[in-house]
Amino acid sequence: MNKAFILANGAFPSREEALQALLQANTVICCDGAYNKLVGSQLFLRAAAIPQVYVVGDGDSLGSVVPPFPTTFVDKYKDQDTNDLTKAVRYALSLGVERLVILGATGLREDHTLGNISLLASYAGMLTASGKPLTVRMYTDYGFFTPVIASATLPSFARQQVSLFSLDEGLVVSVSGLKYPIDGRRLHYWWEATLNEALGDSFSITLEGSGTVLVYQTHEAK
Repeated sequence: MNKAFILANGAFPSREEALQALLQANTVICCDGAYNKLVGSQLFLRAAAIPQVYVVGDGDSLGSVVPPFPTTFVDKYKDQDTNDLTKAVRYALSLGVERLVILGATGLREDHTLGNISLLASYAGMLTASGKPLTVRMYTDYGFFTPVIASATLPSFARQQVSLFSLDEGLVVSVSGLKYPIDGRRLHYWWEATLNEALGDSFSITLEGSGTVLVYQTHEAK
């Protein structure tokens, strides 16, 4: 299995592109209570084919939902000392997934939002069954986060808003292709590389040292 979607228990996605992606998914993994929201959305009434749906978590948010479509409830991760999103990622890896799209991980409580976003750094370092690093992105209704652990060139478009967050103070960051270039800087505070803007169809990030940079890009141009 190459690609899967994880639906976390934050704000249910409302952007049409995200809903269409879920409708076309082959595999959807819900974090516990997110399953309630998926059922309540009646999204799959619009689907040509229902994806394989898994529910991972400790069951404390499920309530008494009666599955309206084929669902597998996974209880093997109940005792792990981690959150439901990480349990879902680990389960995806056990299925052989190599690319993950995370939806519904932001909104509602801010502490959950910050925690879920920061976890992208851990997920980017995980290895798939084939030995390759996991490819993961987190989408919101406004943009998307990509964890970068090595120098990379990311696609963009003119006037797309871009922010970078370094999670490792010792990491030296350089960026070209943005309105405000960054040349060999250590980013000590989260605000230092925010509110930038793409100039064209790509921008490049060069990293010196070990660590992770989270890149946020908006769906729309400024």
